[in-house]
Amino acid sequence: MNGLVGAWLVGESLFIWRQVHVTHRLPVPGDLLGITGLFALLGFAAAYQPAGKLVTAVAWGLDIAAFFNALPAGLGGQIAQAQTAESDSEYASAESVGSRAAGAAA
Repeated sequence: MNGLVGAWLVGESLFIWRQVHVTHRLPVPGDLLGITGLFALLGFAAAYQPAGKLVTAVAWGLDIAAFFNALPAGLGGQIAQAQTAESDSEYASAESVGSRAAGAAA
């Protein structure tokens, strides 16, 4: 269980350091709560004795993946770019609907 607590502390520290380094402010408590919840679930799974070492390895693997930005939220901004492109296309389609309605009224 000590390995799991260590993985949790490293994961939290890594996340906090990244947030402070990028945004120059501390992360919101909800973000930290999400990470803590994930490691708490891993802790419940580790309570089953045969799975303890595997769960600890998974926890450390998540930390290593976070360090290398290999997790879905760290895809080099691709998710944010896709969401921005989607909102831009929705704005453009709403704008064209408005211009068609204005043309029909004239």
